[in-house]
Amino acid sequence: MSRFASILLVVSLLFGSVRSSFADDLANPQVILLKLDDVVFQPSKAGPVSERWQRIADYLTENHIKGSFGIICESLEADEPAYFRWIKDIQAVGTIEFWMHGYHLKKADEPGEFEQGTAAKQRAVLAKSARLAREKLGFPLAAFGPHWSGTTEATDEALEGVPDIKIWLYGPAKPKHFTRLSLDRVLALENPTFVPDPVAFRALYNKHAATRKVLVLQGHPNQWDEKRWAGFLEIIAFLKSKGVVFMTPSEYLDSVRASKE
Repeated sequence: MSRFASILLVVSLLFGSVRSSFADDLANPQVILLKLDDVVFQPSKAGPVSERWQRIADYLTENHIKGSFGIICESLEADEPAYFRWIKDIQAVGTIEFWMHGYHLKKADEPGEFEQGTAAKQRAVLAKSARLAREKLGFPLAAFGPHWSGTTEATDEALEGVPDIKIWLYGPAKPKHFTRLSLDRVLALENPTFVPDPVAFRALYNKHAATRKVLVLQGHPNQWDEKRWAGFLEIIAFLKSKGVVFMTPSEYLDSVRASKE
């Protein structure tokens, strides 16, 4: 084979590899699960939640971007029909899924809700939250992620005992007891916490997350002032430029199940 022919062969193989990789990226885009934390009853001019929560709900719905909101479940204890209706109406649209963000809204001087206690004690907290959701909202909360708390092996065991919970957001890569879907933490929308910094996000994404099949990205919309909101929008634009697909947690679970059939 001549030198020219050899060069052509190498170029052809390289181009074919790049084309194949590009085709794979188009066929299997990265999935993004927006994990947005700390929904509580907080009356404002916008309704039964803060204006910042209403802003993110409107933005995701109007732009057809799938996401998920974590409810602090003690906020379901009191009889607040407007708050329950707000949640139910959003859930019914399908763009945003609500999930269980623990029961108690932790204060700075309190221990994490899932950093202590036996599996039975933690299971009781989870079961109470699941019951409140079914009673007050009329639907189960299929995903869980702790509020301002680490987790223990007891949490792992407790979650397995709550059938409503199918997905563990920011769970261990390989749970010891939980047999359903656990999605580990790679990075968040915010760096540091509460601050969506697009420059920091791009650097961390390119270093740690660009090749991941699915990413769970945590944020706290009620802490976003105008500057932080602008940072969030820039991060979303960056993710869109990568050709990602936004899903709700349950939608992603369905896609995983479908791929195994």
